[in-house]
Amino acid sequence: MPGKRQARVLIVDDHPLVRFGLRAALQGAYPGIEVDEGATLADAVALAGSAPPDAIILDLALPDTTGVETYLTLRDNVPELPVIIVTGSDPAELRASPALDSAAAILSKASGPEAILAILSELVPREPGAFNGHGPPALTPRERDILVLCARGLQNKVIGRSLGISENTVRAHLSSVFKRFGLSHRGEVRDFLARMGIR
Repeated sequence: MPGKRQARVLIVDDHPLVRFGLRAALQGAYPGIEVDEGATLADAVALAGSAPPDAIILDLALPDTTGVETYLTLRDNVPELPVIIVTGSDPAELRASPALDSAAAILSKASGPEAILAILSELVPREPGAFNGHGPPALTPRERDILVLCARGLQNKVIGRSLGISENTVRAHLSSVFKRFGLSHRGEVRDFLARMGIR
């Protein structure tokens, strides 16, 4: 019987209590989820490269780097992975930075784990065993909706507006699907959906 791979999330924060709280929230919401932890940017790069997660929760202020550079360095090393930035600063200021446009979300630490879980629900399948290590993982309902609209030629901004999610979230979903299924450009989406039996 094929083995199952659970969803995996990487938490990168230099405060052990923050990591503990996020881990507990994730394990409560996603039974069987695999959670990796790092306290530095070096940890993040190494862990994301050796065991790629389905999403990264990243604090920008780490012992070996700080600010926008933290995100840019991580993105340069693992450009295909969706990153949720959590910050003790004003998230509105960070959202105004073009350098962070590709982040899946930018949240204040004061918003609590619930806000992070809401974003993760768009990026990570909730059902245990949703990933199958011996075959391509099934699409989540959100991924299916995004791909159908993408196949119709809609741009990310329009897709996001249609589904009530951010353009960055749409981009993160597409990047994740393209990587998992070996797609290289949007022109392949229509044929891919046909092979999956999705119209």
